[in-house]
Amino acid sequence: MLQKEVDYKLKKGDQEALNTVSYFITKHMQENERISAELLTNTFLQQALSIENETNMRVVNKTLRDALVGRDGIRSIHIITSKGNVISEFKEPSYLKNTADFLEQLDLSLIEQKKGSVYWGIGTNVLEPEVGSTLYLARMIRSRDKLESLGYLIIYIDPREFEKTCRDMLDNIDLKVRIKDSLDQTFQIPRDIELNNIEEIVRWEDKEYNYIKRGSKKYYYVIQDMPILNGKIMGINSHARANTNMNTIFLFAVTVNIIFLSGASLLIKRKVILPLKHIADKARMVGKQGNLDTHFTIATSYTEVYEITYALDEMMQEIKELVSEVKEKEKMQKRLELSIINHQVKPHFLYNTLNTASIMVALEEKEAADELIKTLAKYYRACLGTGDDVITIQEELQIVKEYVKIAVIRNPNIIHITYDVEEEALEHKILKITLQSLVENSIKYGIKKIGQPVNVHLAIKLNKEQKMMFITIEDDGIGISEEMIQKIKTGEKLEVKSGFGLKAIITRILLYYDLKDTNEVIEIDSRCGEYTKILLKIPY
Repeated sequence: MLQKEVDYKLKKGDQEALNTVSYFITKHMQENERISAELLTNTFLQQALSIENETNMRVVNKTLRDALVGRDGIRSIHIITSKGNVISEFKEPSYLKNTADFLEQLDLSLIEQKKGSVYWGIGTNVLEPEVGSTLYLARMIRSRDKLESLGYLIIYIDPREFEKTCRDMLDNIDLKVRIKDSLDQTFQIPRDIELNNIEEIVRWEDKEYNYIKRGSKKYYYVIQDMPILNGKIMGINSHARANTNMNTIFLFAVTVNIIFLSGASLLIKRKVILPLKHIADKARMVGKQGNLDTHFTIATSYTEVYEITYALDEMMQEIKELVSEVKEKEKMQKRLELSIINHQVKPHFLYNTLNTASIMVALEEKEAADELIKTLAKYYRACLGTGDDVITIQEELQIVKEYVKIAVIRNPNIIHITYDVEEEALEHKILKITLQSLVENSIKYGIKKIGQPVNVHLAIKLNKEQKMMFITIEDDGIGISEEMIQKIKTGEKLEVKSGFGLKAIITRILLYYDLKDTNEVIEIDSRCGEYTKILLKIPY
């Protein structure tokens, strides 16, 4: 009976550990899917692949190089054009350029069956055989306007970086992991796993808790489906069990210890816990009433308890002296937090804009590139300005217009915006970058499909009776789920970020105006697939 309970707990532990590992690996793979989606929709890549010539292939190479920058988890990126040419960029120099072998290692029909979605597989890139087996993703590239095939995108994951990312977690939960794809190719973490040739022994279709026997030792494993790979994932417990009866002995020893500790706890309760409860009750009263003149010292034969109460009395005296200093520091901290949020820099926005200008120059669109750089300069000049935390509505609208202009130059079919601003509101003050953050949020998370701009309407009205400025931004985008709205309002951690984002806007306003309730600041009305309407309420 005890042995069954031990086995059950070990099984549950390994299953939960494998769930965690599978979730972590899936999230890592989904991040690479997002990177591939950005590449597929890249305007310049689409244009270059539509007409194959030497100039356009250089643009493709540059786009792939840029995609590798700062992404250590990617080993190499390849594009197979519609004419069968292979364009590759590597994390490290590679001198094997046998295009025919590269094409032969891929079954393009499997990629085509996905109809634009991601195909995940496991294999060795013949252009870098020394790297060994790793995960790779592949997907078709289609033109955005006519949905014609432009080729295929293949991304190989760096197995060393992937293993480094997973190793700490695996060491903590004592699992070795092996993954199998739909073609029965396998990949293991860590790669130096000591159990070799286990495919002949493991029953991949077996979802029960099972084991591999090596001599007198048993290595238990559990297997689960891995939908993103259309395959399976196996977790092998790295601690072999030589004698399962040891678990029974261990459990018996634990039971004896529990009985002994139960008796000892009765004595400790009378000598220690009751006096400590007296201390806890007084401490609770201090917390509720805020009375810093409370005394904790009590008569007791237990020396350590007396020393604790005496130390608490000394601490209360020190707390009284520190309260005023803490209050002042809290005010300084609020100013510091607001300053940090106000001066966040968006390096990706700057980098992507300059990269767009660079590609425009490469395509000899010099006038457009010149206009883009001038607009970018105006945008940052308006953002940085005098360095004040608050600026007028008129100055903030100038930042919005420069930001929208940059977005339209980079992608003409991204946004159509209208304004309705009361004349009296133009000279009223607002926290810098507030309006721009709202517009940015509508652009990034409002577009329903590529090529269809999101329609945005920005309105600013004054309510003189309430001494409030109402800022409304509406878009006809994909909307925000009710769950996400609640997370934004309650300040929970979000899985996606949008520049400063709605969460940052709320935080800044609450800090600056010393408000506590989120509902005093923002109202969000949204219907998924139809619209989003956000109302900000700013005191003046």
